[in-house]
Amino acid sequence: MVINTIIVVPEAEPADEELAEELRRSARVWRSRFANVDFVNLPRVAMLAAGGPVMSVARSAGLDVTRPFHGQGMAPGTFVGKVRPLFDAWDAEAVVLDETTVGKMRGGVLVSFEASMRCVNPPAAPPQPPSGNLARDPHLVFSVGGQSVIVSFDPQWLTTATAGTTLHDAAEEPQVYSGLGRVASVSADGRVRISALVFGQPQTTEQALWNLLTSRRTMPRVLDVADVRNAPPPVAEVPLRAVETVERLEVAFFFDEGRDMPPHIDLAVLTRVARTVPEYRRDLEVTVASLLPPDGTDATDATEVAEGILLGNPVRGGMPKVEELAGQINCGSLAVATVTNLTRAQAADLDAVMPGADVSYLGCVELDRNLAMHRLLFPEQEHYRVDGTELLLLDSVTERYGADSYGDDLEAVMEGLRDQGVYRSVVRVYDQPHTPLSEVFMEELWPGPPS
Repeated sequence: MVINTIIVVPEAEPADEELAEELRRSARVWRSRFANVDFVNLPRVAMLAAGGPVMSVARSAGLDVTRPFHGQGMAPGTFVGKVRPLFDAWDAEAVVLDETTVGKMRGGVLVSFEASMRCVNPPAAPPQPPSGNLARDPHLVFSVGGQSVIVSFDPQWLTTATAGTTLHDAAEEPQVYSGLGRVASVSADGRVRISALVFGQPQTTEQALWNLLTSRRTMPRVLDVADVRNAPPPVAEVPLRAVETVERLEVAFFFDEGRDMPPHIDLAVLTRVARTVPEYRRDLEVTVASLLPPDGTDATDATEVAEGILLGNPVRGGMPKVEELAGQINCGSLAVATVTNLTRAQAADLDAVMPGADVSYLGCVELDRNLAMHRLLFPEQEHYRVDGTELLLLDSVTERYGADSYGDDLEAVMEGLRDQGVYRSVVRVYDQPHTPLSEVFMEELWPGPPS
């Protein structure tokens, strides 16, 4: 008798390399527009490749980064205010925890998460170090794709007392949290435990719109919900190992010099730069000058000049009209502020905040030195350098003579910026040495050499 034996071979699980590749393809740059940053484990964030800017912000806020937040006075609140815009433009790469990835998780994977969660064992006040027993330690719980997820955290790194209060609210009713963490373990039944690095409550679209509109003196000309929605890009847009190339622009912002002279424009532009571009992203060059057309330019020529200027790329609808620009050129009342090393998003933000009752703003265009009219008209040597929280006025003997002869009170600009406190340091630097001859020359024009 012949016995046929059938051997059923179970389907092999994907190799670790294949799983790793799948997770890699599920990753993207994690960024979150927070309403409040509730938790930042500084020692562990410092170990991330993208952790440097967070630590710099912590130190600039006056935090002792070797100690938890509790007991450090006002410094944690200052830190939260400074780090919140950083997370809006951070470049930490992580696997997105969703229905397609939760079943493939492995220990050690850096993940991003956002969900409605409950808090179990809300933290005491003041917060205590974890015991290592989830039955007693505070943690967040939610489910993804039918699988349970636990987010454990060290409550000592809650940023403020308000963060602890919100977690008590989450014990009563689920709250939405967004964050970043590392997978600590995956149980046999598929439960994923994440050890949190950062989390907080994301800003809603309604909050973002309200903040934008109440912070402006005039309504934006163009506003898309996508500009304020706290939504990440598509999964495939940024692979884990892709290097983001950030395009840097030189942008020309135009003003009516008949209403505002350059010193006033200087103050308006530099103030808006400080309030729009996060300090950790500031490495900018700024120049403000009158834009003078070629000699002999008439009304017809002015239109050609304006058209030549507007050959540059627009910055999200902020480009002025040809007729408006030509009219200012023909009257000799056009001023320009060039800002170098902006990202496209920063340029659009500056265009959005530039209009206001205090300055006669006309619009902007991306500056392209390959265009003949741009090479001819736009100044090349910067007057200001913005480096983090420091503002430098780069001044030579010739430049100072020219400025003072036209009545531009640059010292008043510097004092105005110091009074507003938008920069931590405002100093004037002479980029050419003062020779004895130049000092004698200046003494004939001013009561004493510049100090």
